[in-house]
Amino acid sequence: MALILVAEDTPEVACLVKDILESRGHQVAEASDGVAMIEQAKSLAPKLIVSDIMMPGAYGSSAYKSLQNDPHTKDIPVLFLTGVNETAAAKVVPSGPKVRLLFKPLDIAKFLAAVAELLGGA
Repeated sequence: MALILVAEDTPEVACLVKDILESRGHQVAEASDGVAMIEQAKSLAPKLIVSDIMMPGAYGSSAYKSLQNDPHTKDIPVLFLTGVNETAAAKVVPSGPKVRLLFKPLDIAKFLAAVAELLGGA
């Protein structure tokens, strides 16, 4: 299965996402802020990043933009998770074929479907 980077500053959410992904056979690396997300993405080259939008250090959306400017990380798909409303999220989450947005509380079926889609069915 795939190596997935989970960037989430709320330990309970990070643990839930990690447990869900590991129960499906994925390997999970963790980052607790946007800066660590960038560093981990560059060093680990995950197949997918699951990122909170609002984190310390750098927002997930800002970290995403940084990754898009690096030829080694620009093709990594990102699944954003957020607790903010759709209007606020739409202002900061980029759109694109390799970007998905889900809202908290997490709908596990939608989450797994988005993960599978971004991994190409893996």
